[in-house]
Amino acid sequence: MRRNSSLFSLFVVLFSSLLTGCSGSAVLNALTPDGSYNLESVPYGDHSRQQMDIYYPDDPQQRQKVVVFVYGGAWERGDKADFEFIGQAFARLGYITVIPDYRLYPEVEFPAFIDDVAKAVSQLEGAISASCPSAQSVILAGHSAGAHSAALVAADPQYLQAQGYSGRIGGAILMSGPYDLPLDHSRVADKFSQANGNQANPVALAGASMPSTLLLHGRADSVADPEHSERFAQRLAELGVPSQLHIYPRTRHVDLIASLGSPLRFLTPAYGDIQRFLSEQHLDDWCD
Repeated sequence: MRRNSSLFSLFVVLFSSLLTGCSGSAVLNALTPDGSYNLESVPYGDHSRQQMDIYYPDDPQQRQKVVVFVYGGAWERGDKADFEFIGQAFARLGYITVIPDYRLYPEVEFPAFIDDVAKAVSQLEGAISASCPSAQSVILAGHSAGAHSAALVAADPQYLQAQGYSGRIGGAILMSGPYDLPLDHSRVADKFSQANGNQANPVALAGASMPSTLLLHGRADSVADPEHSERFAQRLAELGVPSQLHIYPRTRHVDLIASLGSPLRFLTPAYGDIQRFLSEQHLDDWCD
C-alpha cells in the first residue's frame, strides 16, 4: 500500500476515529496477528477489578525481564481485554507481559489505583508460571493516566515497599502521560482530592534511583500536553538518570498507543524506538 494512495488515507482516518473508543481497540485487537503468545488471567487481589492478564511468548526463548503495562482511561474507565494488541507487541519481542485491571473512580480515589498497580507487581512471583523471567526485575510501561500511575510507582518507593515487593524496577516506558499533574484540573480534582502537595507529582518525586526511562509523546496531543514529558525529561537529566525523549510531530494522544499495534506501526516510529531503548539500556537479555 502506497502512503499517498486514497486507500491508505481512508485506512488512517478509519482507525484514528475508531480508536477513540472501545470499538477501536476491538478492531485493532481483531487485526493483530495470532500465534505469538499464550494468554492467562489470574487474580492479584480479592476485588473483582484486581485481575491481570499475562501474555507468555510462544517462542521458548524469553527475555529475563517482565513488562507490566498500565493502560489509561482518566482513572475512571478501561479494561485489560482492550489492550491485547499491547500484550502481543511486547510478547513478540520475547517479554512476558502483564496487563492488570485496577479499581476505578468513583469507587476509589487516589492512591487506591496506584496501590493496585504496585500490588499487581508484588504478586508476579507467585503468578508467573515460568522459571527464568524474573518477577524481581520489572519494566514498567504505561499510557496516559496509566503512564502517570507507572511513573509514580517507579518514582516513589513507598508503593512497592507497602506491598512487600523486594525486587527492582529495571526500566520505565512512559507514553503520553501527565507527569506534572495539575490537581485543580476538572478531570483530576475529584479523583485526587486526598493528594497533598507533590504526592501525585512524578516530576517532583523522581530521585536519582529512578530507573532508566523512555518518554514518548505526540506533539499534537490535546489530552496531555507534551510539555509534561519535556519537563520530566529535564528533571531526569538533572538527576543523572539515563533517559530518552521522543516527541512525534502531528501525533495525537490515541495515535501513539495505537501505533504499537502491528497493523498501525506506520503511524509513528514508537515501536522501533522502544526496541532500541531496551537494547541500549541492556533490558533485553535473554534467558539462558
